[in-house]
Amino acid sequence: MSSRRLVSTAALASSLLGLALLSAFVLGTGRLSFALAGVTPTPNAPGSPTAPTPPQEATLAPTLATPPGPITTPATPTPTVLPTVTPSPTASPTATPFATVGAETFGGARGLVFVSDRDGNPEIYRMAVNGAELRRLTFSEADDLSPRWSPDGRFIVFRANRNRLRPDLYLMQADGARQQRLTFDTSFNEFPSFSPDGQWILFDSDASGRFQLYRMRLDGSEVQRLTDSAGDDAVAAYSPDGSRIAFQSRRESDAYQIFVMNADGSDAVRLTQTLARNDHPAWSPDGQHLAFVSERDGPRALYVMRADGTDQRRILGNFGSIRIPRWSPDGQWILFGSNPHGNFDLFAVRADGSEIRQLTTHPANDYSGDWQP
Repeated sequence: MSSRRLVSTAALASSLLGLALLSAFVLGTGRLSFALAGVTPTPNAPGSPTAPTPPQEATLAPTLATPPGPITTPATPTPTVLPTVTPSPTASPTATPFATVGAETFGGARGLVFVSDRDGNPEIYRMAVNGAELRRLTFSEADDLSPRWSPDGRFIVFRANRNRLRPDLYLMQADGARQQRLTFDTSFNEFPSFSPDGQWILFDSDASGRFQLYRMRLDGSEVQRLTDSAGDDAVAAYSPDGSRIAFQSRRESDAYQIFVMNADGSDAVRLTQTLARNDHPAWSPDGQHLAFVSERDGPRALYVMRADGTDQRRILGNFGSIRIPRWSPDGQWILFGSNPHGNFDLFAVRADGSEIRQLTTHPANDYSGDWQP
């Protein structure tokens, strides 16, 4: 037998022996496709919802084929200052152990929308008030933030920096479908919210060089500037009857203070009079009160005051860094995000501060929540 045939026979025997050993390894461990391909499988993150097919951006209205027209500027409103209000902080209620929500309805709401980084980066999710039916609505590499429901619960407006570093405003259906970009300029556009009739989106933008308040139609048209102050105006919300707007401003101080004005931007009135920051005003459903966050006593605490600025009371303090309060539709609870345990979760506190309930318990950060009408 030639030397070449001997070599071939030895190589064949070696290959057969190797396959036999590999088969024994596969049968013993079950690692077949990944072992052969050299691929490490990535398990789903614990507690993450099943991800449906990501919705595609689509056009809700043909009028959005071109960017909206130029911004119009009204006459500069003249601020009016109320007398100084001296708040009387109250002791924080006992916050532990936290009661979780078990009912299918809570606060008169059908559900919640919020931001979470549980799948890697900030995306928008919705769920029932008891934590069931969790669904991820946005799928992008950019940060999707500040979701707000329309008054009829059909749409969600939010901000995202999908096309560049500075964020734009987007609109989508309640199920995450038909996501549509509304702003097309080079400005920083943020904190959108709806008018009570659902016809306008209120937001702040630095289009003029400093942050001021604007409104536009749901298709991004008819952009109108509402304020023209010497300092930043931001984070605005319509009153339930649509006649007034509450917002935070630095027009009269270095730290943000809470103001209210008419819906056309006139007759601005300052409501808080502290050296510390006061921000994120939110109207009660009856329009009689405002919830807001203040740093007047140190860490960010939750306060409530009458709509004219009187009777300022701390209802929750020493509870982490409280952010973005929202009244429940029935006016009994205030939703907010905070990090008393280290990561941010969503909580609700009774409007008098007497009871706290925890709405999310994921180890990631959940924040910027809004009740579904």
